[in-house]
Amino acid sequence: MTKKNSDNPFLNMTRLPFGKSISKEDVFCYSQFDELKRMLSLAIDTRTMAAVVGESGAGKTTAIGIVTDELPTNKNLVLYLGQDQDGANLCRRLATGLGLQPRRSRTQTWMQISQYLADNLIEQSKNIVLVIDEAHLLDSSTLEDLRLLTNADFDRTSPVTIILVGQLPLRTRLKTPGFEALNQRLRFRYALEGFSEDETAAYIAHHLRSVNLPDDLFKADAVRTVFLASRGILREINNICLLAILKAKDAELSSIDSKLVKHILDQRELN
Repeated sequence: MTKKNSDNPFLNMTRLPFGKSISKEDVFCYSQFDELKRMLSLAIDTRTMAAVVGESGAGKTTAIGIVTDELPTNKNLVLYLGQDQDGANLCRRLATGLGLQPRRSRTQTWMQISQYLADNLIEQSKNIVLVIDEAHLLDSSTLEDLRLLTNADFDRTSPVTIILVGQLPLRTRLKTPGFEALNQRLRFRYALEGFSEDETAAYIAHHLRSVNLPDDLFKADAVRTVFLASRGILREINNICLLAILKAKDAELSSIDSKLVKHILDQRELN
């Protein structure tokens, strides 16, 4: 570990970096994010179904949230539904999000939602964007119900944009027999991967600068250790780096090296 130094780099730190809540100005833009942003924007403009898959913690929900946050609220209604394995619960939550009183049965509620979306399209009201997170957990009938929501005017147009977000098994599942119709509706698909080592280094430096810390606080060997341990997965990078910063701050270290990061990783294994 780097020895203590009287020139403490943490004295001017404005807040803790690598948090879950980030402002638009603090967003780290990289090639995959830019590609995903363009794809999602096109899907929303054309009211098309899209699927975004990736490992847990790869930044799928964060990226989609950034895109939808930029949509004008006077023209768009964004509904986010996540962590819902029960199709009946998702159906009721969707109806409530649209301002409807859910019906007694699941079938009636889906019909109510479908009619609302069709009427909304005719009246040219707000563009409705439905983000379904953890979609890999949904049962087959719910996925089919969601597909049917995109059918309007003899299938010439769609009254809603649906973005399915899930872990990698979703991609495999959609290719299995029985999902042909849904698979055909997914005109846009994107698999979000982890950062490369260079992207990991740039990401760490970006977040350090955002809180007024030196962008070289993590030495090159420390960055490499973070990359190898996290496999470039955004959430893991955040967790490891935050713990390393807290440890270095308490110890009044001037920089973070590989030895400190490995110490953090060893401690995580013990807990």
